Amino acid sequence: MAERSPGALCLDLPVPGHIRQQVVQLREFVEREIRPIEERYTSKLLDERDQLDASGKLIPEIQVAKEEIRRAAGAAGYHALQVPAELGGGGMSPSDLMYMQEEVYRDGLRLTKEVLPWTEGPSPLLYHLAPDLRERYLGRLMRGEVSACFAATEPNVGSDLTALETSAKRDGDGWVLTGHKAFITGAPFAQFALVVAQTSVGSGREGLAVFVVDADTRGYRVGRMATTMIEDGNTSELHLDHCRVPDSHRIGEVGQGLALAMLWINWARMRRGGMCSGLGQFCLEASLRYSSQRRAFGRPLRDLPAVGAMLSDMYVDLYRMRSTSIQCLGQIEQFQYSSLALPPAAIRATSVMKLANDEALFKIADTAIQIHGARGLTKSAQLEKIFRVARNLRIPAGTTEIQGWTIAKTLRALEI
Repeated sequence: MAERSPGALCLDLPVPGHIRQQVVQLREFVEREIRPIEERYTSKLLDERDQLDASGKLIPEIQVAKEEIRRAAGAAGYHALQVPAELGGGGMSPSDLMYMQEEVYRDGLRLTKEVLPWTEGPSPLLYHLAPDLRERYLGRLMRGEVSACFAATEPNVGSDLTALETSAKRDGDGWVLTGHKAFITGAPFAQFALVVAQTSVGSGREGLAVFVVDADTRGYRVGRMATTMIEDGNTSELHLDHCRVPDSHRIGEVGQGLALAMLWINWARMRRGGMCSGLGQFCLEASLRYSSQRRAFGRPLRDLPAVGAMLSDMYVDLYRMRSTSIQCLGQIEQFQYSSLALPPAAIRATSVMKLANDEALFKIADTAIQIHGARGLTKSAQLEKIFRVARNLRIPAGTTEIQGWTIAKTLRALEI
């Protein structure tokens, strides 16, 4: 696999000077430390079906490779970039982190993306852990030694977290959790779960709480794999059958569960910027190369008016979504974004950012496939995988419709 250059688009979509050197160092780290690991699995990386067992779960060798990359990245500090300095992290702002994520995802959807943590890594929710538990959970995540999963969604509950059926009943000095979670990313391999549960039936948001539950807790069981269109091999059901946890494993107070869950969800929404911009650049760069090399009617494809218009649309969508992310993250950073009380302006910005990125990447990936023709449908091009992932992104961490609804609700609060 040839070393990847910064690319012409990096000059056209510049990175601010104060973070540029760190982006370059990340690129060098990937080429030096991660590329050799990735090259060992080249044959299996072309088609994700080669990475899955009969149940749809990642095969051990691919999971081992991902864990090896996470440990290397953790040792280099890349799994703690966004964690506040007072908690031992890099203290990087969401805006600066976006440029780091963008660099990683410009490589597409291969193993390189494991260099920076996604939903399995250290999230702001864990900043609210009891201080004596931070090293055990947050610290190990920061070093890439373990992975976590966020368990909110249930078979009958998605967007409306106040309707959760998983229960947490007080029992002496602890809690007993019982319930069935569904579509939990990271559950098959996580060492612990962040479980959102209802402490009092019918109490809505007032009874919600979040608990840390170790995967080796009695009654904790990973269920059936969720074989979704992205075939990630990393999403499954999670069963909690009278799992007992100490009260110290409760994050925050009872009644703060919805705010804590939304803290995690908004954090996931904020991370769309770098991911979608990087993947969008991958699609556009691939389309520019292909349309320059492929000839039809006696000239390069890019010189055909229809294809030129498609390339133009891709660039405008990429530029627009990237600019939206930069603007939204700048707004969010005016507030304490890891607190439990985000103001409407910050909430609106996270929804605008997610909606804009999800919709734009879907269009960009679709157009890239169209430009490539039959080649765009092949596994080796990566474009069809990005298209499937882009379609998937419009549902988790709040559907496109939920984002629109949230934006509308916060706009109603404005005094005009």
